[in-house]
Amino acid sequence: MKLLIQLRTATEIASYEGCALALTLATFGHEVQLYLDAPVFGLLMQPKSRLHGMIQSLELYDIPPAWLPDDVFSGWVTGMLPSDLAAQLMLIPEVIDSRDFAQILTF
Repeated sequence: MKLLIQLRTATEIASYEGCALALTLATFGHEVQLYLDAPVFGLLMQPKSRLHGMIQSLELYDIPPAWLPDDVFSGWVTGMLPSDLAAQLMLIPEVIDSRDFAQILTF
């Protein structure tokens, strides 16, 4: 099952729960795509936040880089992040078909 998990709430616990769910589902063979909305980006900028560390490990779970909204971020934003974290982020593709996902979960 392919899932899109959107992290839209700028609280540490909501982003942690959404990301933990993504990692757990990926462990059990589900295809997961994370989407980090603008309010969540502030947590990524904090090296001691749980989300910061979890996003760095997406590759270990065979999760593709998390999407960032392209209307808010541009290439310069990833230049502000450590390279290991920036490698796990990309701007959202121009064309997304929600029918590609069995479920879309929002935190």
